[in-house]
Amino acid sequence: MTAWVFCCILFVAATSSCYGFCQFPPELWCSTPDIAEECQVTNHCQGWTCLSKVDSKPVDVVVYYESYCIECNTFFEEHLKQAVNQVGQIMNLKLVPYGDTEETPNGESWTFICGEGNDQCKSNILQACAIDLHTNMSVQYPLVACILTSNGEPEDNVKQCALELGGINWADIIRCSRQGKGPELEHQMALQTKALEPREDAYLPYVTVNGVCSDGITEQPVTDFINSLCQNYQGPFPYGCRLQISNPAHTCKKNRK
Repeated sequence: MTAWVFCCILFVAATSSCYGFCQFPPELWCSTPDIAEECQVTNHCQGWTCLSKVDSKPVDVVVYYESYCIECNTFFEEHLKQAVNQVGQIMNLKLVPYGDTEETPNGESWTFICGEGNDQCKSNILQACAIDLHTNMSVQYPLVACILTSNGEPEDNVKQCALELGGINWADIIRCSRQGKGPELEHQMALQTKALEPREDAYLPYVTVNGVCSDGITEQPVTDFINSLCQNYQGPFPYGCRLQISNPAHTCKKNRK
């Protein structure tokens, strides 16, 4: 038995009386101050350092979707909202509003045809503009999610969502969508979506995690989606990663005096 393993056993034994109140495995107890406090081991952790063996690169999550899509709305309102709230700090989230739209060149611009009509295309373009104008995910995600899941006229949805969230200039988003920049941004969304082809039995939303498609994500429990993000993250677990399995990226060692 190595000295490191022996030290870990001693550490676990020293804190075992608190384990019943902790929702994290022992190797994570000292990984963050919040977890240490929840597991009631803050004093014990002062003599330990928990290290990650690899760089904590965020998990790349890309969501390909479109407006007026019930499954897309459900994914945003349930899976994605909870994931952003719980483990948003480990996600590099990219939103691509295009879906099954068709585009054709129109001079130096583009014309879009959507299965649910012009308002669907207009909403997609408005969201593309919102994504371009607001790159901070703490603003971008709630804004786009609000526009996507609202039931009114697309431009009215933008105004209402901007007012509800506060600090957002809805006029800039609408101006972008009406000018050449809006169609060009949506064209870029089209290129990203088409780059996925050929896709057999494709459905929306189409979600990739680190470039790999998450099949049937809307039918899976929200916890499964969050756990998949945590499993793909190689750095120290954030508070929201409540996995029952250990992360091999973590080790803890006793600090030398």
